[in-house]
Amino acid sequence: MPDVLRLGQGEPVPARIAAVGCGGAGCNILQQIPAELGITRAALNDAPHRSMAGIPSRLILPREPLAGLASMDEAAVKQLTSPEEKAIAGAILNHDLVVPLAGLGGETGGPAAALVGRVARILNSATLAIVASPFGAEGINRRMAAERALSLLTKKADGVVSFPNDELLKLAPQLPLLKAFEVLGAIMARPLVDLARSTTRTDVATLRDALRKAPRWRFGGGGGRERHRAFEAVEEAFASPWLPADPDTVERIVVIAAASDYAESVATEVAHEVRLAAPRAAIVLGGYADPTLGDRLRVSLLAGW
Repeated sequence: MPDVLRLGQGEPVPARIAAVGCGGAGCNILQQIPAELGITRAALNDAPHRSMAGIPSRLILPREPLAGLASMDEAAVKQLTSPEEKAIAGAILNHDLVVPLAGLGGETGGPAAALVGRVARILNSATLAIVASPFGAEGINRRMAAERALSLLTKKADGVVSFPNDELLKLAPQLPLLKAFEVLGAIMARPLVDLARSTTRTDVATLRDALRKAPRWRFGGGGGRERHRAFEAVEEAFASPWLPADPDTVERIVVIAAASDYAESVATEVAHEVRLAAPRAAIVLGGYADPTLGDRLRVSLLAGW
């Protein structure tokens, strides 16, 4: 049976995390990240946009060279010589974990996220990209562009968590399209917020190793109350429309639990329920106390396969 690795066991120094919103959609997701978390936030776009408002670091870069620069092999071209690479490096330098956020299918978000991944890799920072793919109603051209962007991004980031937009409609089929984008942005911010609250600097190597061992990652979230709260939270997380229907296909899991009374006993119970749900998966488990949750246990789960 695969091991359960624990986050938060090393030096109690929070990981230095930089989140880069790429394109309009990525910057909208970035707006969902609370400023008080201490995450370095940078907004990147090819022109000023209202989604960049209030973000401390703003990068305006031409879209045309982004994909070409991102496509360069880091092993062969290790120097950051272009103005675009230098601008990104200035925003993410000296961070343990870099998180590009983007909506795929447009001309800026996907290529920019891949370039952020290239620059972060050269700077020896771990990378976890969080991206959304287009709704089917947005047309074949955007879907094909999203597939190309995702293919490039998976070569540049240690792990990519993708959120196919159409799956959101299974959660709320009556949701208007604009409202759906807003709800999806809040959901996509959740794993980053939980990682920021539970990950130390020494944890980043463990996280990076887990991310690199699965080519695709998806998110599931759940909550529970009272006696069987761990069972309920894990069951709801695995019922996420973004996760595979058969949990036996999942090979890697990163799970973050939060509760007002979070302690070793809670961690053990969550690990037990995740192990029962996905017996083949290697598990990385973290958690933190959140007094705002009252009697509720919340679970954020990244599944890789």
